[in-house]
Amino acid sequence: MASDSFGKDSELLIKAALKDGQTVLEDAYFTAPFKIAKPFFNPARGVLELVLMAASAGIMQGDRYKIKVELGPRARAALRGQSYSKIHRMEDGFASQSNSLVLHEGAFFDNASRPYIPFKDSSYQSTTDCHLERHSVLLHTEVLSCGREKSGESFQFKQFRNCLRVYYGDELIFIDNQYYAPARQNLEGIGFFERYTHQATLGCFGDHLTDKLLDSLYDILQMTEGIEFGISKTYKFGMVARILGNGGDCLEKTLSAMRKIIYNLVLPDR
Repeated sequence: MASDSFGKDSELLIKAALKDGQTVLEDAYFTAPFKIAKPFFNPARGVLELVLMAASAGIMQGDRYKIKVELGPRARAALRGQSYSKIHRMEDGFASQSNSLVLHEGAFFDNASRPYIPFKDSSYQSTTDCHLERHSVLLHTEVLSCGREKSGESFQFKQFRNCLRVYYGDELIFIDNQYYAPARQNLEGIGFFERYTHQATLGCFGDHLTDKLLDSLYDILQMTEGIEFGISKTYKFGMVARILGNGGDCLEKTLSAMRKIIYNLVLPDR
């Protein structure tokens, strides 16, 4: 697909470090429409909470977002979106986002975007590369909707691409390459959304995750009504759950319950 001369390049840089037993924001840089709300340390969770705001109506044709996050040794931070990500209609171009995450030894990063809403005729592609060092942990969650269902725009976007790559040292230990194109695929059929309207993904990666964590997450999912799910270990140092449901709020609540389990088991000394 051809690139677009319209749109806007937007950048976000976050560096956090552990100082006197507490994670602090060491450096931050952003350009419009990005903005970071005033960070605060959450002692109940033991992490620096960061809220990403965007002073725009949503993702437009030609927009190019670049986000870089680096956490120092044993730093702990969470980055959350303020609102749903609306991907607007596009004539013949697309919007893109690239994320680079670097977690030094013992760091923990909770990367929690809000649900994506791809409007009719929208086209979007995203890549996330995460580099883990010894004992660091990435918690990555996202939700994709079928579109503006109540406006009759279910699965009427052009395409949605999303690729997550996780490295441990120099080794690629996980890759998830999602590609949805309603004109070529039956997204309501088996293997895709299977008549549900929303899909959530949770990935947790680190060299000291245990089977107890996987079992606890499975128990949460099994007790949740109105969803279909699958959860499994990855090739190395990780686990991934994929969840189908009807509604972004419903799936975000499910992810929140899973997140609580992960915090309790992965960060017991907070």
